[in-house]
Amino acid sequence: MLRSPVRTVLLACGLLLSGPPLPADAQVPLLPDEIERNDVIAIERDGRELYAFDALTGRRSRIRLEVAETVLFERTRGRVGVVLTDRRVLGVAPGTSWLEQRLGLHEAPAESGLVEDRIALVVTDRRALAFTGSGGWVQEAFGPNEAASALRAGSAAAVVTTNRRALGIAPTLRYFVSEDFSVREVLESVTAQDTLVTLRTDRRILVFSAPRGSWVEQKRRIH
Repeated sequence: MLRSPVRTVLLACGLLLSGPPLPADAQVPLLPDEIERNDVIAIERDGRELYAFDALTGRRSRIRLEVAETVLFERTRGRVGVVLTDRRVLGVAPGTSWLEQRLGLHEAPAESGLVEDRIALVVTDRRALAFTGSGGWVQEAFGPNEAASALRAGSAAAVVTTNRRALGIAPTLRYFVSEDFSVREVLESVTAQDTLVTLRTDRRILVFSAPRGSWVEQKRRIH
């Protein structure tokens, strides 16, 4: 028996409606790996032992403090955990062991850091460091007479500003993206959102985009 065109269309629609749901990766993500806002890392200290417990994989990571090593700062948020001591900076993320960066000779330790869902920032007198939820430290050395002036971070975008430039970082990057300030350019404000950080100077508006991993510039009108 021949089916009418209308019946055929209705049958097709019924098959589509009753079919399996689209896979999650068919949706457009905020980033290649969508942001998770749930805290999944817990850090506990027992004597000289530091433990990180990962709720995603059930993994436990351990690292031992050295004799007389002092913990200055400890914080977890989202997929990132950071511990700062007077000798090194330590980071941990889901599925990774503790990862460290040792302080250099005469490098002053950082006494605090900025920790968000997918990224953390730490600044010493010698360099800027970022730890990402994808695992791993990224660093950028400061030049002579260069010093940090501000740290800002959203869930998946962060910026360190100095007296000479702005350094942008995202979880998918393995290096800071630098944007130089011009001579006598004055930084007025720095604000962070989930995947964007916006800088305003007396000459420009600069936006760092985490999905693109780059800076966008708009010159301001001079009154």
